[in-house]
Amino acid sequence: MAKRFTGYVETVEPALVGWVVDRERPHQPVRFTATIDHTSTFATVANLSRPDVAAAGQGGPDCGFAIALPPELFDGQAHDIDFALSNGRKLAFTAWRSPVVLGPVTAGIRPITAADRDALADLLRQTHLENGLEPDAITDKHVADWIGSLVDDAGGLLIGARVGSRLVGYCLLERGRDAASAIGSVGLTVLTHYRRKGIGQQLMRALLAAARDGGEIEQVWLAVEPGNLPARRIYEKLGFVHRVEPPSSLFVPARYIAMLWRPERSDG
Repeated sequence: MAKRFTGYVETVEPALVGWVVDRERPHQPVRFTATIDHTSTFATVANLSRPDVAAAGQGGPDCGFAIALPPELFDGQAHDIDFALSNGRKLAFTAWRSPVVLGPVTAGIRPITAADRDALADLLRQTHLENGLEPDAITDKHVADWIGSLVDDAGGLLIGARVGSRLVGYCLLERGRDAASAIGSVGLTVLTHYRRKGIGQQLMRALLAAARDGGEIEQVWLAVEPGNLPARRIYEKLGFVHRVEPPSSLFVPARYIAMLWRPERSDG
């Protein structure tokens, strides 16, 4: 059964901005509260204009919200942020996990190599935990083989984002085999604490630049949920366009859409 309430938090700085819809009453604004660090509570109503959400078939045109946050929260530390409906029931946004880091974060973007095996193993174990999977499946051999299969054997790309000495995300390009060797598919992940800070977009830009400069990739594909409007806007900004007939080498989960980027011309 589909959840009655659906929504997305798109940005966290300098305000919590997003949208939320009551599927049973899509044109009725939703009232809810945001609680930060279990102490500060902000009551709001989602009634701002969001024609993009309506155009995507997600709800009515006035379902947006913006909650300004106190400046002292932007200290570069992790903060718990939870949401609840006016009746006290938890409000779960798509892809939202708490805590999140608020404040300035500078990420270094550079290729991942075999020397990064330990840092990559830690990142993969953490992402497994965040997705409810078993982290013990990530062994040193698994990580070494994974790096090799992406970079050494298949000629793909693997680029990481680092905050200080910590690897907090990666973006990969996996090339097809044989006749499909000029086709690449993208994978992207950023630890939940560090999302909505532009790190994913930095990774994607670096990956696409490397694919273009390499001169061997003619098509780059990815799959995204239709309702993930922030991600779709970022991909479109980077030059990706929606395509209904992806190559057979691209796995597209049910209800996802495929998007294509070409190195030579971004209009598809």
